[in-house]
Amino acid sequence: MDYPISATTRVFPPLIFDAGYKGDRQMEQLTKRVEQLEKTTQQIQMDVAVLTARSEHFATKADIETVRTEQAVMRFEIMGELGELEKRIDKKFERMEEKFDQRFDNADKKFDSIDKKFERIDKKFDKVDERFNQLNDKISQLNNSLTWKIMLPTCLLVLAWFVQNIVLKMS
Repeated sequence: MDYPISATTRVFPPLIFDAGYKGDRQMEQLTKRVEQLEKTTQQIQMDVAVLTARSEHFATKADIETVRTEQAVMRFEIMGELGELEKRIDKKFERMEEKFDQRFDNADKKFDSIDKKFERIDKKFDKVDERFNQLNDKISQLNNSLTWKIMLPTCLLVLAWFVQNIVLKMS
């Protein structure tokens, strides 16, 4: 790999070995470049070590398939348990409905007995109404008899007295 010092692209590869002697300056540059190369190599070795350590914990396709299979089994078991739970809840609702039906049947019986009591009370009121009607009839008969036995003769008597007094005095 080429690690350029400047941002410009190089046309020629860097010169590591030069045929001529140019002094200590080139040797220092070469030493610096080798040190930089060592640092880079060490960093690459550390990165590879970290990636290797991490890769030991990576899941394989077999691991993923095992997890998927376990997940499908757990889903199947949960669905079965939910089905059983739903059946138990349905049974509880059926028992509650039966209890309500029994209570309503008992309530219907109570209402029937109450209806019978009201029918008896209605019959008693009908008897009382009949007695009142009979009493009303007796009062009407008494009024009629009073009218015909006392009032009419009294009115006739007063009329006769009036006629006698007026007719006799006028004549």
